[in-house]
Amino acid sequence: MCVQIKPIPRDVIDEIIHEIEVNNYHNYMPDWPAIRPSAFPKSEVGLIVPGEGGMVSCVKRWGYEVPWRVEPISNTRDDKALIPEKMWFDSIHNRRCIIPTLGFYEPHKTEKTVSKKTGKPIKQQYFFEQTDSPVTFIAGIYDKDYFSMMTTSPNATMKPVHDRMPLVLDVNELNRWLYGNFQALFDRSKIELTMSRVI
Repeated sequence: MCVQIKPIPRDVIDEIIHEIEVNNYHNYMPDWPAIRPSAFPKSEVGLIVPGEGGMVSCVKRWGYEVPWRVEPISNTRDDKALIPEKMWFDSIHNRRCIIPTLGFYEPHKTEKTVSKKTGKPIKQQYFFEQTDSPVTFIAGIYDKDYFSMMTTSPNATMKPVHDRMPLVLDVNELNRWLYGNFQALFDRSKIELTMSRVI
């Protein structure tokens, strides 16, 4: 499930926060650099977290480090996070964050293509971004210096590709995720995503 995103630099995240706070986000036209590297688990990524007086930016490493696995746990299922015995329970109730991205990649569950590098069959990748928004906001949780991306049931756009999807938030839902009744946001059936095949 989603192990590659197009992150946004922290200075641009500060600019986005300002546009949201002055209620000008819908007129926001960022000047993105032409090329932006992808981020993977273990990468340092800019986030939005609650701060004194409102949202602030920070940088944390993608994936919770746990003693029983070599690789960090990069994604957290919405249906598992609410179970008190699970490791994410305290984070989802007390430390929620937002991952601002240009979009995310997802390999198709069955469709194959040929790798340009190796010539071998690989899963076809698709790129998803929020329709009519320069930023694709994804819900997350954090603990100390680490964060994990929230996932939920797929909407109509995502379902043909994968049985899970990142918990994508509309700009009007950001405060609710950080401060309010976050569980109501687990249903992403109304979120509009644009999907493109990665060639």
